[in-house]
Amino acid sequence: MVERPEQRGGRWSGNRAPKLLAACVLVTGIALGNMGMGVAGAETDSGSSSPSAVDLEWEASWAAYRLESSQADWALTTVTVDLPVTIDAPADRVFPAYSNFNNSLGRHPFLKGILDRRSYTDADVWEFIALEDIPAGSASIPGRTVGQQRTYAAERWYTTDTWDAPGVITNQKFTFTENGGATTVVEHLTFRAPAVLIDYTVQNGVSSHIENQQAMKRDIENGTL
Repeated sequence: MVERPEQRGGRWSGNRAPKLLAACVLVTGIALGNMGMGVAGAETDSGSSSPSAVDLEWEASWAAYRLESSQADWALTTVTVDLPVTIDAPADRVFPAYSNFNNSLGRHPFLKGILDRRSYTDADVWEFIALEDIPAGSASIPGRTVGQQRTYAAERWYTTDTWDAPGVITNQKFTFTENGGATTVVEHLTFRAPAVLIDYTVQNGVSSHIENQQAMKRDIENGTL
């Protein structure tokens, strides 16, 4: 059983962090709307956003990710968490099911849709925008998370790097180790966010990953995946 990181005291009082997150995401949504890329719902077909709009949004957001990553050591607070789960199935079943991000739809509590930006099949790189409902106090707000996944199937591991406003970066490495017909998946998660949001980011990130892990474990073991 993996314990969730404890909330650090003194960072905020009451619902300040969720309210700040809501305000920042809403401002970002307005800015994207002014660029012709308004906040979308969970539609994932081509009618929800033209390819050119997805490209523009992904490139702009990824530029912000690269800039903030280069300044993360002094501008952002970093927390690293390892989340292991053992799935009673061989790695050649677990890896393709677990590494397929689309399988998290309906299993990850925040994920509501995926906009496919571009895939590089020769390098196993996939670029995407995840559509999420992010908890903010008693409400939830639509969020757009840009990401890039790099898969190393021969070695059975992959990475996913994501960015979303306001300055929240998550670097993830997933490793798969088979032993006696069961496979242990370890999610190595590094969260980076402004100090006022780091506890909120880690708590929501860890809880949602655990929920997704358990759903993946259940459905791989029962044959759904």
